Formats: sequence, C-alpha cells, structure tokens
Amino acid sequence: MNPQHRLLLDEIKKHQGKPAKHKNTNNYAGTTSFEYHVSNPVKWKIAKDWAAKNTTISPDNFLLILDSLNTGKSHEEKSLVGCLLATFPKLRSQIKPISLDKWLNNVHGWAEVDNLCQNNFQHQNFFADWPAWEKTIRNFSKDKNVHKRRASLVLLTGPVSHSSDPCFSVLALENIDRLKGEKDILITKAVSWLLRSLIKNHHEDVEKYLEKNKDVLPRIAIRETENKLKSGRKSGK
Repeated sequence: MNPQHRLLLDEIKKHQGKPAKHKNTNNYAGTTSFEYHVSNPVKWKIAKDWAAKNTTISPDNFLLILDSLNTGKSHEEKSLVGCLLATFPKLRSQIKPISLDKWLNNVHGWAEVDNLCQNNFQHQNFFADWPAWEKTIRNFSKDKNVHKRRASLVLLTGPVSHSSDPCFSVLALENIDRLKGEKDILITKAVSWLLRSLIKNHHEDVEKYLEKNKDVLPRIAIRETENKLKSGRKSGK
C-alpha cells in the first residue's frame, strides 16, 4: 500500500458510519466492495484536504497513489480516485487511457464507474491524444466487462455536451448503436444518458437516430430522450 494511500484510508476510517437507508448501500451503488459508509461530502472533503497539503505532488507519484487506491478493498478507496482526479485537473490531463483501462478492472457498479468517468476526462483531455482515447473508448464498448461497456458511454456524456466536434458525436452514436440491444440497467440507463447529452449540440442527429431505432433502443432511452427533445427536461414535466 502506498504511504499516502494509507493516510487517506486512515481518514476514511475516522469517518466510518452506519449504512444509510437510501444511499451508500451495496444495493444502491451496485458495488461489491466493502464499505465504510462514508458520505460523499465527507469523501470529497478528505480528497480536498489532502490535495491542499500536496499541491506540488509529481505526476508519477500522483499516479502511484491512484493505482494504490484503486486496488483498495473498499468502495471509499476506489471512490477517492475519481475525487482526486477532479481535484487535480492539471495532473488529470496527463493520465493515459491505459491507466483508466486498468482502473476499470477493479470497479463494480454504476457509482464506481461513474465516479471515474463522469466529467473527469473532458474534451480538452481527449484532444491531447484523441487517436489513443478513441481507440480505447471504442474497445470499451466491445469489452466483455459490462462496466467498461458502461464507461464507453459515460465517458462521452461530457464531451458531446460541451463540444460540437463530430469526433465525439460520431463515436457516441457508434457506441450507442453497438450497445442498444443490451438489457442490463447499467447499459440501458447510460444509453439514455448519452442520447440526452447529445441533444445540446446534435439535436437533429438525435432525432434521426431515435426515429430510425425506436424498435430496438431501450424503452427508457426512448422515453427520456423524447421528453428532453420536446421539453428540454428529462422528465418532460
């Protein structure tokens, strides 16, 4: 265990709590990891407090700490990887696709996947080496690991919303098309999420895709995307 990982784990243990009725339970987050039942606000505070004391950490040491946390036994240790990535944007920009590929081998459930992938790797990061990221994200969509398949969708929700560059929208629709027939909720919910994210910059493309694939897309994706196309909101209310 990396020494800084040990310090962070000590902080997690200091805030260990009881299972909440609605959140941070295995059934809610989908995780199979051991849990200390630490709330999200506390996890973020642990990450930010540590970051404030380690502002000059080198990229190599930062990566070593993330690798160590990712192999920890608890949901909270794995979650800190995403929190630290978000807290160190300059260091995050130097993370390579191979590291994310490795980390996704050790996560389970939507919360751990999304903690790593949702808005942590932004379109600017992808532009730094788009050929490598494009290949990796496409490969995720074909992987036997359902968590990597979910990642292939979640990773693109931010880029397609914040950039109109077709490199993101084309890959997004390609991955959606590859996964549209899956029934696992990890995939069906992510398909809906990515389609809705595409609407901001690719409204017509989404309308055409939805019309063409109504018979094969998950029902939740059709319902939520149609509602957002009409009202601008997920629920349509």
